[in-house]
Formats: sequence, C-alpha cells, structure tokens
Amino acid sequence: MLGSGVQIALGPFKFLYPYLDPKWLQSCRITHQFADKYVQKALQYRQTLDNDSSQVKEAAAVSRKPYVLLFGMAEQTIDERQLRNEVLQALMAAQETTAALISNVFFLLSRNEPVWQQLREEAVALGAEELDQVSLQDMRYLRNVLNEILPTGGGPDGKSPIFAPTGTGFDTSWYNLHRLKSVWGEDANDFKPARWDFFKPDAWQFVPFGGGPRSCLGRTKALTEASYVIVRLMREFRQIESRDDTEWTGQVQLTAKNVNGCKIAFRVV
Repeated sequence: MLGSGVQIALGPFKFLYPYLDPKWLQSCRITHQFADKYVQKALQYRQTLDNDSSQVKEAAAVSRKPYVLLFGMAEQTIDERQLRNEVLQALMAAQETTAALISNVFFLLSRNEPVWQQLREEAVALGAEELDQVSLQDMRYLRNVLNEILPTGGGPDGKSPIFAPTGTGFDTSWYNLHRLKSVWGEDANDFKPARWDFFKPDAWQFVPFGGGPRSCLGRTKALTEASYVIVRLMREFRQIESRDDTEWTGQVQLTAKNVNGCKIAFRVV
C-alpha cells in the first residue's frame, strides 16, 4: 500500500520507485502468487460451466451461494492477468479504508467537544433501537460528520475546454479538490460538520468514493460499518479525550490515515 501510494505521488517518475525500495517488487510477486491461486480456482469454475449444459448452468447459478465476485468475473473473461488485477484492486480498495475513516473521525471528535456532544445526543436519542442500515442513514448529523471527514474545466475561468493530446496522462488530487476555497468557502480547512446543513456540492465537487460508472461499489458498506461503530461507542461512553498533542499528519498511502495513529481515551462518566 505504501509503495502504491508513493508511485502515485511520483507520477511520471514512478518507474524509479523499485530502485528506491528493492523489496517492493518482491512484495508484488508474493501478492500476485497469492491472488493467482484463487484466479485458477475461478478459471476451473469457468471451465466447468463451459462443459455443462445450459440447464446445469442455470441450476448452478441458482444454487451458488454466497455469490463469489471472482467467479462472476471469470464468467466474463478468462484473461488471467485481468482477473488478478481486478481482484487485487478490490482488495486494495478495502484495505483498512473503513478503519482509517473511523480513526480520523475519533481523532477529530476528541479535539472538538461541541461536535462530540451534538453527535452523541443524536446517537443516544435512538434509545435501545436496533442499529441497521436504515436507522443509521437517518442520522443526519452523523452523515454530516462523515461527509466532513471524507471531498469543471480549465482556463482562467475554470470553464474553458482543455486540449488533451492522445496519450496524455491525468492525475486527480482529491486532497486539493476537497479543500478548494472557491467551492467550500474560506473555512475549507476547518472541521465543520454543520456546513452540510446548507451546503450541497455538485456531483463532481465531492467525490470521496469516485463518480460515474466506476464509483466505489463498497460505499454503502463502508459508511454503514463506520456509522455502526461510531454510534455503538457513543452509546457506551459520555466523553472523549485526546491523548496526542501532535497535529494530523497524512501518510503517503492509498488511504488517508494519520501517521501518528489515533491516541484517544473514552470515559463512561
């Protein structure tokens, strides 16, 4: 993950990274070997489908529970490299992303007592109600907090067409996009969940999960998991305290995490 993040930061000079960290290529080989074992199982499943009659295929599709994503992809292609890349992309996207979100939430809540109290009031107001996706999605202030922690053209006016020759590479800085004062206001760098009570960004101004047909498939799952953990802890503890005087310092990885971790304390009373 660290190597992938550094390569993205290096841009056109990413080819230099293996020379900076020789162990990275070895790690890639180990990861590929691990993924290839499951790719082969998926291809064996595909071979079985190819050899079976249409009736058997329909019966297999009905009885196959739970659904296996890699097997489903193998029904579309038998390209081993593509299957490996697709499954590794899914694993990388899920690698501690929700944990990093929860960590960042409590890091900031421990330094913003009013926000903690308002969010806890919303959590406690649910009473003994069982937490599920619907009840968690209805928590408006919790959604504001998560949105606050998660982020049209060119030319002088920002609206003019941009000429892009064939083969041009593009990189998007989600960090800068979600801190543009022209979009978020002069307090763009402040932790301010209340902004979401009135601020409604356009579709491509707030894209923590990407956008379009390639947007993150795990968005609802990640937000539901993070919401559940946050609410459960708020039901148990009345106070939160920061045990770290250092400022949040980003680590160069695929996820936005604090290099110093999240050092906090909860109090029952």
